[in-house]
Amino acid sequence: MKIAIVGSGGVGSQAARHLAKEGHEVLLFEQFTVNHDLGGSFGESRIIRKTYADRLLTQLMGAAYPLWDDLQRESGEDLFVRCGGLYFGDEKDEAMRLVEDALKVNAIAYERLDAHATNARFPAFHLTQNEYAVFQSESGFLRASACVKAAAQLAVKHGAQLKENTTVKAIVRDGAGLRVATSAGDFGVERVIVSAGPWTGKMLASLNLPLRVSRQQYLYLRTKSPEAAKKFVPGTCPVWIHSGSIAGGGEYYGFPMDGKVEGVKFAQHKIGPIVNPDAVDRDFDPALKAEMLKYAAERLPDLTAEVTYSKTCLYTNTPETDFIVDAVPGLPGAFAVGGLSGHGFKFLVLLGRIAADLATGKKVPYDLSRFKFGRFAK
Repeated sequence: MKIAIVGSGGVGSQAARHLAKEGHEVLLFEQFTVNHDLGGSFGESRIIRKTYADRLLTQLMGAAYPLWDDLQRESGEDLFVRCGGLYFGDEKDEAMRLVEDALKVNAIAYERLDAHATNARFPAFHLTQNEYAVFQSESGFLRASACVKAAAQLAVKHGAQLKENTTVKAIVRDGAGLRVATSAGDFGVERVIVSAGPWTGKMLASLNLPLRVSRQQYLYLRTKSPEAAKKFVPGTCPVWIHSGSIAGGGEYYGFPMDGKVEGVKFAQHKIGPIVNPDAVDRDFDPALKAEMLKYAAERLPDLTAEVTYSKTCLYTNTPETDFIVDAVPGLPGAFAVGGLSGHGFKFLVLLGRIAADLATGKKVPYDLSRFKFGRFAK
């Protein structure tokens, strides 16, 4: 089957790898280059975890883990660092209860630690007396850019045609198939997968999707001393999420030192300013920086206020933060995966597998009803 994929980011590169490996003729279109830094898949690290306050997402993570291991084996690269993960918050926080509930329902082992035990075991953190943590040993981080590049390289190795610096202008019906109009000419195909990240709304403009693209920023801070740095290495420091830590909704999260970028990375998981993905101010917001430094001083006391690196990326948000995974209405043979809402990277290898199966007519063994376009009509 001849299949076009629009976008070579996390989902597109994974779908291309799966389909090309199965012998399909794959055209992978990218308006920039693989692993560009203008969307949402670029960077050294993304959290992978099973600690969701959502039973379905916890279940899907169970299916994603073996696929990440498979990508790591096939690529021969170090893509997945299993350093464990902390999810912590106030003892009255409903999200904390829901996380434990989802782990129990899915029979996933975890530890419940009070504030004293958490601070003693993980000295990089400062929890207050009224807080506790859930520690899940299978959590960790994915080397994001390396994952995208590995999948794209394997797709090409298996026969996919990668067309970088090629803008897709339109996708239309063409007889029994589809025609993809691009800056490099038109291509006739049987199926199309749209995985365009922040540009998904523009690619599917006729659907008038309620997608909002937001500017998100993260930074790395230097540690106070070489001795302090030891508290942030994998094995001593897990990935972490502080539930309910941002007034008005949202949470801080962060990583151990990844060995790639100097300093310790952390960020806010909260929808930032809404932007046009083609015209983003990528200078770091000084007000956000001040907020983050204040948090670090209170909760990560071994970090300095010295920023060693900062970056701007984009979220593509749906109203309820559920993904889009569905056939495109009014365009038979076209499918879309998008609206990952800032928590999709850990699912990418599974979403790529699902996109490949949808495009080739295979049965998908998951209930995807939450992710359909029809919910927006309601």
